[in-house]
Amino acid sequence: MRSSTQHELLDRIFGDPNTKQGLKFFTRGERNKVKLREIGEDKNEIWCAKRQRWLRARPEEVVRQLFLVWIQETLRYPLTRIQVEWPVQMGEAAEKERADIAVFSDHACTDPYMLFELKKPESKEGLEQLRSYLNWTGCFFGGWSNGNEYSFQLREEDKTTKKAPYKYRTISRLPKLGEDLKDILKPLTYAELQPVPDLRALIEQLEHDALANAGVNAFDELFKLFFAKLHDEFQPKTKPTDPVEFRVPVGSPEDVSRRFNDLFQAAKQRPHWGEIFDEGEKLKLQGDALKLCASAIEPFTLARTDLEVVDAAFEYLINPEQKGQKGQYFTPRPVVKMAVKMLNPQDGEKVIDPACGSCGFLIHTIRHVQTLYGWSREQLYRYANEHLYAVDFDDRLKKVAKTMMIIAGDGKANVHCVNSLDVREWQNGTARAIGEFSKNVRDGDFDVVLTNPPFAGKVTGKTQLAAFDLYELAMTGALKDEEENWEDETGEDNGKKRAARKVAGMKRDILFVERCLDFLKPGGRMAIVLPQGNLNNLGTRGLRAYIDNRARLLAVVGLHVNTFKPFTGTKTSVVFLQKWGGKSGGPIKSYPVFMATSQKSGKDNGGEYVYKTVAGHIVDEGGTPITQSGKSPAIDHDLDEIAEAFVKWGKEQGLAFLRTE
Repeated sequence: MRSSTQHELLDRIFGDPNTKQGLKFFTRGERNKVKLREIGEDKNEIWCAKRQRWLRARPEEVVRQLFLVWIQETLRYPLTRIQVEWPVQMGEAAEKERADIAVFSDHACTDPYMLFELKKPESKEGLEQLRSYLNWTGCFFGGWSNGNEYSFQLREEDKTTKKAPYKYRTISRLPKLGEDLKDILKPLTYAELQPVPDLRALIEQLEHDALANAGVNAFDELFKLFFAKLHDEFQPKTKPTDPVEFRVPVGSPEDVSRRFNDLFQAAKQRPHWGEIFDEGEKLKLQGDALKLCASAIEPFTLARTDLEVVDAAFEYLINPEQKGQKGQYFTPRPVVKMAVKMLNPQDGEKVIDPACGSCGFLIHTIRHVQTLYGWSREQLYRYANEHLYAVDFDDRLKKVAKTMMIIAGDGKANVHCVNSLDVREWQNGTARAIGEFSKNVRDGDFDVVLTNPPFAGKVTGKTQLAAFDLYELAMTGALKDEEENWEDETGEDNGKKRAARKVAGMKRDILFVERCLDFLKPGGRMAIVLPQGNLNNLGTRGLRAYIDNRARLLAVVGLHVNTFKPFTGTKTSVVFLQKWGGKSGGPIKSYPVFMATSQKSGKDNGGEYVYKTVAGHIVDEGGTPITQSGKSPAIDHDLDEIAEAFVKWGKEQGLAFLRTE
């Protein structure tokens, strides 16, 4: 019988390849240096080099043995200075607890130097337990990890009393053999900053550890720190070997506050960055909370962190319940990538998202043109500043979008807080008057519109609604909203009776269809996510006739019901249109339409992402196990195949925007 490989044994121990990715902390081949064996059906053991015996290979034990390898090879401490299950007496009357790993400053193991509290993957507990161990033993250094997320801690004493209560700060690394506190607190260089493996997990940790009792809004204050961090990373004339400015200084709480507030104020002085915050706004985070948050962010780079990781964290920071009430949902990135590929934005084309959210469509437009043309960062900067525009009425989403665009490569970021459905702001020049847009940004200027408008809520008020042709249709009864209250009225028009409707309001997603068509120049194209009912309800046939009169229907892609879970189970479709006129010609009566239905959304019934696996291993987009590549896992969906099928079909149909020459 063939013996199982190391990877197969790990899969068996953790039971699920998704869970095994909880070992992402170990990037230096540690997985191949622990000894595993199978002793029967569903029974596996792992060798403990310290205890010199085989142990039941439970997930938490695997994490501990991997850390034993890491401590010896990365921190360079010999096995003679290491103990496992080391007893900690926490008070005279208390029973002894046991630290998972203890590292000592002497070979006799009498002077504990650092302690580790380790958990199985997915576990979030244990940080407070680690700190209590440090309190009772007098250790200064500690490490917590579940094999994926980690936190290195420094216990700081009051310099006067040197007694409890102790304070803690996150440090970027633990001391190697022969190093001391000065080495650890030495400023990192820009080259030493690492991408954030899981920014959402880091934010969750900070919310629990530092922000729970800080009396501040987590979103607002963390965004200020993120902006200060980005400012430091984007400072001109810095060398990779220069020490970073975003670091916790040695000094009083006032010194700490001064450093980070100065960085935040400097970030606001950058062209177009300060538009996000009020002129007099300052950091409200103070004291230990600021120190904990800043020290946790300090060792990482946001500029070189995967945008999917940053996006997931910002989606978490925006209150999901609040967004759900407004019908606003972050568009899953497989849907975004599909839409961008199908519409194929090109150099020189103006692109807008009038309900931008976190700017996913524009970020992937940047990625698309970079792949298409092989542009440098400077060329991408030019393209984004001259051709990409984003609008959202929600001020928080504007902050998210602006940050994402800065990280993606657009230092200016044409992201603006304007109500796209208030036509008066555009026609009367209100938006331009307040500096939101340059003078040449008007209706009919754009080549491409990509958007996922909010579904919930209505636009009310005749003054605003009167600007829409669809409102006139609703008034005549040609367009009906099943949810709205209306009544028939009679009147005389040149001696003939006519029917009219009193329409109190109209759904926003319906009005966005008209606004997006208005944004487009003749021949321009758009992709819009719409509730399925707009495409097949009897009452909305007037909307479909209106679309047919103004644009060619290129494609309809029905999305799986899980696509927007856990926020909503609304059945949706992506509708692709090309406005009549321009090189695409005038209206034609009969033409083929591309139709597809997604069978794999990339999410399960609970709204959690499902990742691609090969031979039981989660893989990246290239098909390589992420435990080897260190890249993000590939979501298991079929929207890439649908996009490729459309491109092939579109070329056969002679769609000019899909030509590659």
